[in-house]
Amino acid sequence: MTPSDALLRLALVPGLGPVTAAKLQAATDDLREVFSWPFDRLCSIDGIGGERARRICDPRGDELVAAERATCHGAGVRIITRLDDDYPRALEALTDPPPAIWLQGDLLPRDALAVAVIGPRRPSAYGHRQGRRLSLGLARIGACIVSGLARGIDTVAHEAALECGGRTIAVIGSGFGKMYPEENRPLAERIAASGAVLSELSFHTPPSPGTFPRRNRLVAALALATLVIEAGERSGALITARLAGELGRTVLVVPGAIDNPESAGANQLIRDGATLVASVDHVLEEVEPLMTLAQGVIQPGQPAANPRAEALSGRERQIYLLLDDQPRTVDDLARTGAMPASAISATLLSLELRRLARRQPGGYVRAT
Repeated sequence: MTPSDALLRLALVPGLGPVTAAKLQAATDDLREVFSWPFDRLCSIDGIGGERARRICDPRGDELVAAERATCHGAGVRIITRLDDDYPRALEALTDPPPAIWLQGDLLPRDALAVAVIGPRRPSAYGHRQGRRLSLGLARIGACIVSGLARGIDTVAHEAALECGGRTIAVIGSGFGKMYPEENRPLAERIAASGAVLSELSFHTPPSPGTFPRRNRLVAALALATLVIEAGERSGALITARLAGELGRTVLVVPGAIDNPESAGANQLIRDGATLVASVDHVLEEVEPLMTLAQGVIQPGQPAANPRAEALSGRERQIYLLLDDQPRTVDDLARTGAMPASAISATLLSLELRRLARRQPGGYVRAT
């Protein structure tokens, strides 16, 4: 058994949470020794009673680890423990980081520039519209969109990122073998093909009321900021927003109508100190690394910017980066960039004068 296998074995023990697993890990120089400890020594560790001690000592433990690894390998799912180099270090900010995660797809360094987009499973037309608009605009500038693959705003956010070829990460509240909701399995496959889907739950773990709050803390930890689109007074999005605040991450909220109960929780977040946002520009102003990204920081694999673009203002650079060799209309740019069409038109004129944009029959393209 390797040290990683030992940590995975603990992760597979029913009822043994990350905090207790960490206590066991801290109590020994070699985690593999834990499984041969006397029963009384196991029970002496805070949080481990007789039942958990018996589960830890289960002689089938090694077989369960081997079976889990084999099942996941056959399904194209990787298991990464905290002892592995590719464990996402953003999760270390949590007081209870998972001892292992299950992953489809790939996590990239650029995913650190992420925004969690969250909201209700049954959003209003307004919430749906704003969720798509802001997710699309953020993904267009290179931000990674993190959400929970749930119905509603989560689905809207993931699909918007995929629509423009952006990065998105889905954190699920079940094991991969019990994907929830089942109708989003094709969406999960699309996300894994170009981004990542992850869980802290073993392959056959079904969803339950307790698994979703656990998922929410991972969503908050993986992002620089959490953007709440809509939230009623009892919305699960409020849990994610609270967790993000506790982690010292920026909490952003799209305001809703004051007479709409489904916006009561979101509006209260603003009263409690969260930042009101109404556009991608507002998000960039609050999250400095994203502003730097929008202003043209070159990512690995991206073509170098036109040297004439170096002197552009923030808005000019944002529009410049939204352009490519496919003509785009003012209305399209306004939706993507979450800016008024009048501001887009004025900015495009400025870019034309600088020979950085060119008007074509179907819209505007980036000049080369």
